[in-house]
Amino acid sequence: MDSTYTTWVLHGERQSEFVECADVEMPESYNMYKEVFFQGDNVAEPTHERRDEEFTNLVEDAETPLYSGCKKYTRMSATVVLFKHKATNSLSDKSFNELLEIIRDMLPQDNTLPDSLYSTKKILKIFDLGYEKIDACVNDCCLFRKEFENLEACPKCRSSRWKVNKHNKKIYYGVPAKVLRYFPIIPRLKRMFGSLEMAEQLTWHATHQSQDNKIRHPVDSLAWKTINSKWPSFASDPRNLRFGLSSDGFNPFKDLSSRYSCWPVILVTYNLPPWLCMVKENLMLTLLIPGPKQPGNDIDVYLEPLVEDLNELWSNGVNVYDAFSKSMFNLKAMLMWTINDFPAYGNLSGYSTKGKVACPVCHAETCSKYLNHSKKLVYMGHRRFLAPDHRYRKKASWFDGNEENRRKPKIVTGEEVFLEVKDLRK
Repeated sequence: MDSTYTTWVLHGERQSEFVECADVEMPESYNMYKEVFFQGDNVAEPTHERRDEEFTNLVEDAETPLYSGCKKYTRMSATVVLFKHKATNSLSDKSFNELLEIIRDMLPQDNTLPDSLYSTKKILKIFDLGYEKIDACVNDCCLFRKEFENLEACPKCRSSRWKVNKHNKKIYYGVPAKVLRYFPIIPRLKRMFGSLEMAEQLTWHATHQSQDNKIRHPVDSLAWKTINSKWPSFASDPRNLRFGLSSDGFNPFKDLSSRYSCWPVILVTYNLPPWLCMVKENLMLTLLIPGPKQPGNDIDVYLEPLVEDLNELWSNGVNVYDAFSKSMFNLKAMLMWTINDFPAYGNLSGYSTKGKVACPVCHAETCSKYLNHSKKLVYMGHRRFLAPDHRYRKKASWFDGNEENRRKPKIVTGEEVFLEVKDLRK
């Protein structure tokens, strides 16, 4: 550890000198939305009349005081604060409605606070980018979209697209058995670049590379530099985005006895500074894969709409308005890597993380041994990764009774893996 490295500003830690960082007030949020609302392309491509009407409503809510004489809160800021409280503390709809009633009763009669959750959502709807509901096969075989959009049953397993009663086999037509939620990424990227502050932060990596060969951000990594050298045209514009993809299963219900497994798929934007790229507000939820069972190796079926958008961003790009440079540009993006635990790694990559050759690094040189009495595989050979002159290499009695003279395995490149699997068919 470098003893002179005392102020960890490049990791997002608190600086030694106090820097004031006030919470974002509603007027600033309103200004940010104004920038996005009138610049570049909008997700739904609304008419000018609709834009004017929605923006007028936003201005009214942002400038209307919560009650006569109130200087701290407007109707919009109070609504945002209370809705955030509901989301953060997992309030039920009933509890939230009761909370609104209590607060309204405490405030002066001329208060403008919404009186119900429904009214709250109507006010906040203007900020919503929406999502797509895509029917899925109950056995994870396919998504009912494109050529399968009008089918009533899965073309592979012939299972009904609609919910079926387990007892009397009655089919509830129009009620899908499983629904994937997809949150399109391109409209959200346009909104990010429509914000003056965010558009500036998205080019942070271009001027903050490490000068002492220490990795403090992915921009200092070998993978980032390899991309720069291999695709110089992509690297030439610092606004082009680089993502990491993360996914894992979790139980959304509080009943721990339930085995329900829901899989969110999240994109991390590495163009941002280290103190921003992992902040939850900047993590993009792109897919919500439903349960009750995990998708397993069929997760690629659910990734289809996201992969299509990523391919579009990589191959052709999309025209986006940059609020910082005040100009339109062609935005491109690439997926650098995935972030997951070992079982999820196997699901996402298609590599078997079980059996004799379970290590994706060692590949064919995986050192495994089956224990007859324990009935399980163990993975040995860790001393191969030590320095050639390390003393543990000669300590046969300390380990498996053998001296270790082998070198560490050669890491298989992506091109070599592709040549091995390119002729495989599912």
